[in-house]
Amino acid sequence: MVVKYNTCNLALISLSVIFGAIALLLACVGIGSSNWQTTSTNTTTGQTYIDSVANFFYACRLNTTGDAQCGQRNNDYNNIQYYIINSTGNSTEWNLHLNFAAGLSIIGIIFIFIGTVTNLLMFFGDRSTWIYLIAPTFLFNACLFMLAGLAEGARVLLYNGYSANLYEVAHVLIIFSLLTSAIAAGCLYDRPLYTQAQKKLKRTKK
Repeated sequence: MVVKYNTCNLALISLSVIFGAIALLLACVGIGSSNWQTTSTNTTTGQTYIDSVANFFYACRLNTTGDAQCGQRNNDYNNIQYYIINSTGNSTEWNLHLNFAAGLSIIGIIFIFIGTVTNLLMFFGDRSTWIYLIAPTFLFNACLFMLAGLAEGARVLLYNGYSANLYEVAHVLIIFSLLTSAIAAGCLYDRPLYTQAQKKLKRTKK
């Protein structure tokens, strides 16, 4: 297989890798930080401070001095003392939604990593044809799993913190990474040509 590298193809691959790398960084920071949902309280002096933050895994209560008291969600499903969230229904139901949200979001990040690394392999000359299918496929799956994770988490959390914004921006960047990767893969992939022997065999079978 002869790979048709030119400036346009290299630019598309570069853009896809850059978008994927930035998305991976933002998604990791977003999923690992706590400010997916924040709630604020007004003090008697008229000041406003954040009194609780929550993500898919844990939540924290903060006081006016900035001290935090945190609780892991999976330690006790019935203990919502530190998990002040916009939940509806019983604790088992919203914990199930958050479990799915956490799992889907992490799988999406794994797909981002694999898709971005596979995009890098397109730079290095002739490769197996599967590379041109794997990169867009994993990035497409990353888009689906990230969106599914956001949808599940939205059943419980209000996405009004910067952590959720980082993850949402990562999802948008992966869409652009998928677009450029798919175009580049389509330009670089050559369908294998039939040899004369294969053509004769095909005519014989007819």
